[in-house]
Amino acid sequence: MTTAAAIAAWLSRARWFAGKGGAPVSVSIHTTAPIPGTAITLSIVDAEVDGDRARYVVPLAGNADAAFEPDFAGWLVETVRTGGVLAAARGAFRGHALLSPGDEPLIVGGTATVAPLGGDASNTSMLVTHGRRQFAVKLLRRCREGIQPEVEVGAFLCRDAGWQGTPRLCGWLDFAPAHGALMTLATVHDFAPGCATAWDHLGSLVAAGGLAGPARGEMRAVAAMLGRLTADMHRALGSRSDVPAFAPVLPTAADMQAEARRMTAHAEEVFARAAARLASLPAEIAADLQTVLARRPELMAALGRIATVASSAALIRGHGDYHLGQVLVRMPGPEGFVIDFEGEPGRPLADRRRKATVFKDVAGMCRSFDYLLRHAARSGGEPYRAENLRLLQDTFLEAYRTVAQGHAWWPADATVADALLAAYTLDKAVYELAYELANRPDWVEVPLAALT
Repeated sequence: MTTAAAIAAWLSRARWFAGKGGAPVSVSIHTTAPIPGTAITLSIVDAEVDGDRARYVVPLAGNADAAFEPDFAGWLVETVRTGGVLAAARGAFRGHALLSPGDEPLIVGGTATVAPLGGDASNTSMLVTHGRRQFAVKLLRRCREGIQPEVEVGAFLCRDAGWQGTPRLCGWLDFAPAHGALMTLATVHDFAPGCATAWDHLGSLVAAGGLAGPARGEMRAVAAMLGRLTADMHRALGSRSDVPAFAPVLPTAADMQAEARRMTAHAEEVFARAAARLASLPAEIAADLQTVLARRPELMAALGRIATVASSAALIRGHGDYHLGQVLVRMPGPEGFVIDFEGEPGRPLADRRRKATVFKDVAGMCRSFDYLLRHAARSGGEPYRAENLRLLQDTFLEAYRTVAQGHAWWPADATVADALLAAYTLDKAVYELAYELANRPDWVEVPLAALT
């Protein structure tokens, strides 16, 4: 069996592979490079499913994925540290270190050890321990040409904004093809020890009695911390008008109208796909979906009203895929660190780099609280109560507004802020409906409840 055929045999089962659905996968090898001193070959492969082609980075030991092999992780971090270059048949893999004079080297002796981090879908994340240093390494499996927001934003926050609310970006690995644009393949960040995601931390508090028990105070403290941290992230991202890619810009009436068209067009597409799925859903879920579809004109009108909002709040670079799983929490404190600035992995890089209103991120976190409480109720924990959701959201928003007020990216008029938050929360729920129908049909009830 050829290497390409062997990869095709297991690729569809990989969590990071986008071409799910059971269709046959055709694989071809774009380029390879043996990693010196190891039995590992770093490969760029093209995978085609039903006519759709995508490119992936795959380190191989024999014909098996070697992402978690210590030899590969050690080589990756060392290549980033030294700015090393590994020649390939059709280009070169290159390391880039983001260090200031006097910084401690990324590695201080020793042999690398590797442990998985998180339950990634589109990427492979790992904790790499090398000597006295620990790093969060993320292999960006899907290869895309262009500027990767994870690198661009990470470098800006550490180097230009001096923001301490995210683990420091130490460097990255890219592939420079013989012909074509660069592709970022991996990032290396400082590891933040003693942390759990906000999702896991709050989930444990809900399991311990939630807002009806002794954990109530800590849950509210974490929600308030998240509000302050989120606003401070936006303050940092909008702090440099002299850096073109991050300079705040004022929205025009045409911008608001274009956003309304985007929202309504997306909703029409999602509702059409949802209607086509009615027969395949459980009866109770199908009934709720029919209720939502019957109110389609009302929902479309609610999204369209954003075109009439006279907002002068500046558009800035944001997180783009913001929820409780994207913040690390360390106790006592609580102290928070925002991670994963790559945006929604399914969107083109140009879309992920586009400046937007901060309400996209704010609405994402507000919706994440709803998922948290509904997940707890489904898992046998505290019953879902709408008043608990309101309490967490209000605590988060009050803390956010305390920091945000007076900044160019936050509306001075509270009615404008309320209108924007309502529109982007509804838009997020529509996005969730599409996501759950495609990936987790048993979770469709969560966005349906929000839409009804």
